[in-house]
Amino acid sequence: MMKITTYSHNFGEHAVPTSLLEPIILMLRQLDFTFKSNCSTNLRKTIIQSLNSLGWSGKTRIHVEKGISITSMNQRVGLCLQTGNMSRFYADLLKLQSLYQKDKATCAIYILPTKSASLKIAKNVANFERLTNELSLFKHVITMPIYVIGLDEEEEQ
Repeated sequence: MMKITTYSHNFGEHAVPTSLLEPIILMLRQLDFTFKSNCSTNLRKTIIQSLNSLGWSGKTRIHVEKGISITSMNQRVGLCLQTGNMSRFYADLLKLQSLYQKDKATCAIYILPTKSASLKIAKNVANFERLTNELSLFKHVITMPIYVIGLDEEEEQ
């Protein structure tokens, strides 16, 4: 079971359709995964498989002639899953904002580990706390509504 932490950037919680968001939240909460050293690839594969079973696309290019892509799209909602280096989330935000400005996406979901989970994976892995802090700083630059989901293991009781 996963512990979910959320953050709404520019009213992302209202922009992302409930019919798309609720199944993702449920799937992530039910995910049986242990955060440990170098587990990024396995975490990514596990989540992408589940997203595909929920009807989300595979990689989606942001430009027909370029190899730049985001993790997935569904009904004009962009989705980024980041389990890698901290520096990658800036590129993800630019890609999402580009889709938004071109009217190809109306909003987005961004999934990544929390800080405590990221520290179990490796040094300098993108994390929920850092991303949400940066989003609040760049509120007028990244104008796309984004619903951010942080993942961590449920605490033992």
